[in-house]
Amino acid sequence: MTAAVALLQQYEHDLLFTWRGLTQGEASHNSAIFPARGHGRGHIALRVVYQEVMRAMFAIVRTGGKQYRVAAGDKIVVEKIAGDAGSTVSLGDVLFAGNGDGAQDVGGLTVSAEIIAQAKGEKVIIFKKRRRHNYRRKNGHRQQHTILRITAIGDHKAEPKQARAEAPAAAEA
Repeated sequence: MTAAVALLQQYEHDLLFTWRGLTQGEASHNSAIFPARGHGRGHIALRVVYQEVMRAMFAIVRTGGKQYRVAAGDKIVVEKIAGDAGSTVSLGDVLFAGNGDGAQDVGGLTVSAEIIAQAKGEKVIIFKKRRRHNYRRKNGHRQQHTILRITAIGDHKAEPKQARAEAPAAAEA
């Protein structure tokens, strides 16, 4: 089993799990993704996702000490990167790149992203206590994050939103 097939199977499992968590109203709003009603509609969507993932160019990038699998058009939340909303950043630490056919050379490959917003994570409470010594300390922390939209991987740019909406409809026909 190749790494790409294993990755796709994991993606299928995650998508099916997410789809089953949808309410009836949410499923009807996502009719482009889940077109059929009744039994087996998830499998139709997974077939479309297989086709899209096999064609999509992706990269594994490292930023903020973590690694992210990104494709053009994805939104990710990373550790704080300097810049204002709307500005463009380049992620140069690309560890792996490929598409459905296999791996691609990462020498000189960069991932371009647009900063959507600077945000803070949820508050984490740190409470220290030593019993019988009247020692209690309470601190809070909110990690600063940057929300990025991946615009391009090398020379592969993200599709406009209209083209992305039409692609699943064309694939199911």
